[in-house]
Amino acid sequence: MLQNASRDDDEDSYDGNLEEDPAYIDDVDKARLRIRQLTHEKQRSVDYENRLARKLQKLDADLATRREEVEGLRRSLQLERNKLEEEYLSGKRERDQKAATQEERIRDHLTDVLYTKPKQQAGAKGNASSDLDTVLVSYVKPNETYRYNLAFRIDPGTTTKELRASACKYWGANQDNFILRTMANNKCQDDNKVKDCFKQGEIAQLRLDMKRESAEPPTEEELKAIQPKRKKRVGKGAKPRFNTEGVDSIQKFGDNFSKQLQKMGGIYFLLKLRDTKPSEHATKIKLRDVIIYTALAVLSLYAYAERRRDGEAFWCSKGIDDFVTGPPIGAAIPVCSGVRPYSSLCVPSFNDMKEPSEVATWLNYAIPAIFWPTDPTQISLATYNRLLGYFTMRVKNVKTPTSRTEFCTSNSKDLVAELGGRGNLSNATCFPRSASGNGMRKDPYPVLVEYWRNVTNESTMPSTTLSTTTTLRFRGTMNPGEFISAEKNYKDRHVSVERGNEDLYDGSGYMVDYRMTVPDPTNATLQYRRDLAMFMQEGWYSVSTTRVVLISFSTYNYHYDMWTATELMIECPPGGDVLLNHYTQPFRPRIFETHDELTWTYVDGARLTISIYIFMFVGYMERQHKVRNHKAGAYYHISLTGITDIGIVTCMLIQVFWYIFSFQKDATFKYLVSANAAETNRFQSFSLAAFNYNTIFVVDGLMMVFLMYRMISFFRLSHNVYLLWHALGVALKGLGFFILVASPGALAFVLLSWSRFGGYFIDFSNFTRAFVTCVRFIQADVDPMYYETDPLWILFTMIAVYLIVTFLVLNLFTLILTDAHYVVQLTCAQPVEKWDLQRLRSWVFPRLCVNIFQAIWSSDQSEGRD
Repeated sequence: MLQNASRDDDEDSYDGNLEEDPAYIDDVDKARLRIRQLTHEKQRSVDYENRLARKLQKLDADLATRREEVEGLRRSLQLERNKLEEEYLSGKRERDQKAATQEERIRDHLTDVLYTKPKQQAGAKGNASSDLDTVLVSYVKPNETYRYNLAFRIDPGTTTKELRASACKYWGANQDNFILRTMANNKCQDDNKVKDCFKQGEIAQLRLDMKRESAEPPTEEELKAIQPKRKKRVGKGAKPRFNTEGVDSIQKFGDNFSKQLQKMGGIYFLLKLRDTKPSEHATKIKLRDVIIYTALAVLSLYAYAERRRDGEAFWCSKGIDDFVTGPPIGAAIPVCSGVRPYSSLCVPSFNDMKEPSEVATWLNYAIPAIFWPTDPTQISLATYNRLLGYFTMRVKNVKTPTSRTEFCTSNSKDLVAELGGRGNLSNATCFPRSASGNGMRKDPYPVLVEYWRNVTNESTMPSTTLSTTTTLRFRGTMNPGEFISAEKNYKDRHVSVERGNEDLYDGSGYMVDYRMTVPDPTNATLQYRRDLAMFMQEGWYSVSTTRVVLISFSTYNYHYDMWTATELMIECPPGGDVLLNHYTQPFRPRIFETHDELTWTYVDGARLTISIYIFMFVGYMERQHKVRNHKAGAYYHISLTGITDIGIVTCMLIQVFWYIFSFQKDATFKYLVSANAAETNRFQSFSLAAFNYNTIFVVDGLMMVFLMYRMISFFRLSHNVYLLWHALGVALKGLGFFILVASPGALAFVLLSWSRFGGYFIDFSNFTRAFVTCVRFIQADVDPMYYETDPLWILFTMIAVYLIVTFLVLNLFTLILTDAHYVVQLTCAQPVEKWDLQRLRSWVFPRLCVNIFQAIWSSDQSEGRD
């Protein structure tokens, strides 16, 4: 009892107001009591969580049991519902199987009736020549290689002329132009009996061949060999009435030169190959498809040429790039020139910055000269462009270490700790390498936060760009002392990820906005420099903690009717160097306003319609063609024509719907209002919209690649082009195998170059740059600075690359292509069907029109004869 009472007292002592602010606890006992209360509360929460977990586990087990019962009942119900249908289908399958079996038996009996030799009468003479009752006639149509066989039933009195007439009538040939030959190449005379055309034991097969006009008379051996058979003479000394030597010399097949052929392996195995079926690729190439694809190509070229007129996007962005990255015009101090170190204070151009200290000078003097020139007669960025709203300056900083070795690697901690207490190395400290992850600073700058709240109220000015009474702020509403997350920045400003030379930077950081169009440039310059001095004083921009500075702004060029989104990136890696990057992307935020743009929309609609036709009808016809040639229809999708068709349709759908969903939202005026930021007073990024706009043209170019390859396939109507096309297809297999074998060696060469020069040149600073530079080695494009670093390695590399590429790679590629060409020439050299007027007419006009024309023409001729 006493123990329970004491335990209850302890539990009661744990109760209390846990929401009380710990800052008001000024006693150690109260603090200990609060710790015990929190510990007890944590234990109770853990126990309660465990009970809930056990209860949830039990509920899950019950739910699984109930689910199995429900599934069992559902399956039973489904079986009962489908019972009658299954019984009907089972009976139908049984009936179909019986009908199929009965049909097979009927066919077997009919085959026995047709091909079984009838029994001879008992009194018939056993003459061998009278046993012949079936002859096989073979026929090869002109300009074809396929041999057609047809069996004829004959009687002892059937003549060769009668058999030839029947065969010609069956195949629709003129009997005056054809003759019958035996398989021994002996001509059969018209007055001969068919049963007398064969020797004893010879196969009863004849060939229907076209007559060959020859001026040479037949030889004596040929005349004697084709004489009809006579009855055998009785007696030992009887001699045949035909020349046996002539017959033997003509029909001698004993020596087939097999030993000589075996010495030439290629020809020997080539003769063993079966004749390939003639290609049917020409039958699927229709004139309508040629017209459809040509129309798509013309419309695509027209749409691209109109939307991306010659030089328009280039010159629109080129002027901004040159003005921003070139020497600052109208700066307060001279522009740097000559060789470092400079003797006096000067401002470098954007492309000439090499040290972090020069970045501060450029920000202090070049930015005002770019956006707020004090001389109105001087050419500025606003001379040919309208500056839209604010420009933003965003920095990403790393944390300041609390100790010298906080952010050091495990290998360098002891070294930095040892060096930190010696002479001029007392300040040796490890800073985070990248402004991402745990090393990125997110804490606010309290002094800057308060400073910005005080100065933002001083920077209002009357609106000169809108027809409202809104007051515009010189400084944006975003406080540079507060950290902004990437999610919030993307939601409010559409700021996206930027890729630099050193790292990939998201949209987070510390940002400050300034209006680019102001009525008093001098005052704006003074305020900006005062703010920048405060930023540097508080460490907002610091040589040791700042890893990147990003400057973004947007303009509108009313001459070209194009917008631009400009990004300036200054990376400050911990190595002490400065990496620069800049790009200006031209774009249009809306493309469905003017008459020309509506015309482009109609063109896109026509292209989309053609793409749907290709997907539905051309794809269906291609699959049916594969099926007719005894191949799976899915082979079309892995062939070059199938890949190009799918690529055309996919790119067209992506392009059209991307245009609709990204550039058909608001009018251009609303975009101008949003960019001017009269209500929000903050920067609005259009980099993502510019990226989408230019990427659509990449998709359009990819579609043109697929379209051009697809149109090349139409030239296979020419037999020579078909052979080249087929040879390239055969060569691709060999080329793929060679690339697979050579890839490890090329990869090893890139890795060796990367490891050797990665610490000296930016061209080898990462794997991608090293790969591109090694490709340039193949073209002998080598920077002379490489020779100064390691001349032996460069000499070895150049000799190895020259020998491998010149004597190995090029020769192997030539060998593979040549071998594929000769293989195709030997195995696919079928007779070429000439393009005469009749074939051209049949290809141009549909079959229905040709049949109607032939019917009308034949009826007119018959009426004329009557």
